[in-house]
Amino acid sequence: MVFAPNFYTDKGVASVLPKRKSGIFAWCQIDSERETEKRFISSSVSKEMLAIQQLTMDWLGFDIIQKNEHLGNIYLSAPNPYFREIDISLSTNPTGIFYKILERENGFEPLKFRIIDTHGDAIAFDKTFEIEKSIDIIKLPHEPHLFELRVYDQSDDLITVKEPATFVKTWQFNLSVKQADLHVKVAAEKGAKDIIIEKFSSENSSVIGKPKEFNSEYYFRNADNKRQYIDLEQRKDFIFFPGAKDEKEKSKLKEKAKMDVRDILNHAKDTCYICDPYFGSLDIIEYAFHIQDSGVKINILNSKEYISKEEAREIVTIIKSYNSTPFSKIEVRTLRGDSILHDRFIVTDKNVWFIGSSFNEFGNRATCIARVPESSDVIIIKEIEKWYKQEEYSQSIFAYAEENENG
Repeated sequence: MVFAPNFYTDKGVASVLPKRKSGIFAWCQIDSERETEKRFISSSVSKEMLAIQQLTMDWLGFDIIQKNEHLGNIYLSAPNPYFREIDISLSTNPTGIFYKILERENGFEPLKFRIIDTHGDAIAFDKTFEIEKSIDIIKLPHEPHLFELRVYDQSDDLITVKEPATFVKTWQFNLSVKQADLHVKVAAEKGAKDIIIEKFSSENSSVIGKPKEFNSEYYFRNADNKRQYIDLEQRKDFIFFPGAKDEKEKSKLKEKAKMDVRDILNHAKDTCYICDPYFGSLDIIEYAFHIQDSGVKINILNSKEYISKEEAREIVTIIKSYNSTPFSKIEVRTLRGDSILHDRFIVTDKNVWFIGSSFNEFGNRATCIARVPESSDVIIIKEIEKWYKQEEYSQSIFAYAEENENG
């Protein structure tokens, strides 16, 4: 693998490798059986884990326990053997780029530079140049916007890559000056508490360099970005429901919201969780019944705090009727005590959406539905399964309904 000069990311192999001005070559062997990880990483913190954690923080600068996918792998890295660094700057007269190669002790060797210049989403220029001097100017037909430099040796082997970059032409400085302190006294358990809030005033910004010029590719890209909400809504990644005052408009919004939620629920192929402290009998009919795949197991989590005795019995009646069909069963559990659940969630297999209002409120007031990023959905599913499966958090709606009848 070839890594760019000073390339750093908090993800992947590059996050654990050293940074070099010349870039690095890296070879890796991954412990595909994960034997080392299985031996040292466990759910409980052990002495070995603490020791490994401290060693890697002291000597490598990162915590291997938080990046345990690298534990047990072998990485070998070497700096670029051809040069120590390549400096690049913009040339406006003539138009092009000025480069300077800082040589190693064994002297300069001829190289090849491939320059790829991108304007917006299209490649505007792609050409390879023979480099026979350590300092020179490469003339280009226009000023580069976002260019990538790939460096090859005379055998056409890639030896380093400079990540796509652009030249800074303008600096803008914004200055804020402290104006005053706002003192507020608030009541607290142990008497009044004095809170000090600093207030600042904004001064005129200063611009150094060329003023911002019209940029055609960004003009079109920005126009597309303004319409990105359409793509997000179509993918069900983010949907905004504005709410309405007019009853006719409100009815249309409620129907649209209902259809959008049903579409999301129908992503499920194996298991679905619907989590809403207010989720009642009518919601089960409106949403759970509309899951089209008859094999999906439907788990509903509501809250005893908001489900009345009469409503609990109505839910039992409805799910008994549904569960007498040959489809997968609907199971409802209700959270005990003060509801731990505030936001509403939909889980379809391993995908999670959160909802800003109860299912029966869509269209009445402004709210949103958003898909949870993949990196966070595992945490949410783990919590939901804990609330759902552990008796200390929730109980079956059947037990709750009988408890109410006996009470």
